[in-house]
Amino acid sequence: MTWVVFGVAVVLVLGLIIAACNRALRSSRRGVSAGIGDGLGSFIDVFDPGNARAARDLKDQDNIGHVIPSPDGDDPAHGVDLKAGRVTIRRPAT
Repeated sequence: MTWVVFGVAVVLVLGLIIAACNRALRSSRRGVSAGIGDGLGSFIDVFDPGNARAARDLKDQDNIGHVIPSPDGDDPAHGVDLKAGRVTIRRPAT
């Protein structure tokens, strides 16, 4: 009889834990489970640090800016023709 009571209590406690975790994950408040997500997200670093480092480097590639500025309407005073092999430089208007 005591095993039955103990079993019911264990099932009840597990049910309450599952319900609390489900509610915490589905809540609309921001930052509730951010610590858990960060901890589990970096768990791969333990088993495969090379792959994790490569994945971080690929994510960093999205933040790299362009070396050459994009043209914005002001044409540069020089032009390069690669097929003809020549460079033309215009004189500024005075």
